[in-house]
Amino acid sequence: MPSEAAKKAAGTYIPDTALLLPNVRAWLTQECRAGSLATVVKNFCEAQAELLDPALVLVESVASDCIQCRIPCRHFDSEATRPFDTEVCFNLDPQKGVCRRTV
Repeated sequence: MPSEAAKKAAGTYIPDTALLLPNVRAWLTQECRAGSLATVVKNFCEAQAELLDPALVLVESVASDCIQCRIPCRHFDSEATRPFDTEVCFNLDPQKGVCRRTV
């Protein structure tokens, strides 16, 4: 991944908002970033067409069968004058170690 300075210069820097999460979601977010689920999230990010930073994954909620996550990102478009904010949402099944993108 490019450095923070390079992202700021390109207009694609996204500040980390994990500190604003409640305790359980913050813990799960940390597990998805650097804990036992980090490899699954990293593999999902590498398989996507967008350039995603797995260090920015945020846990949105926990369902009975999956963890619902999102990764904020910024993209360039040939018709836009500057990068635009978007996000990739996906469900992570911790038992199977599988991520599925949601539409």
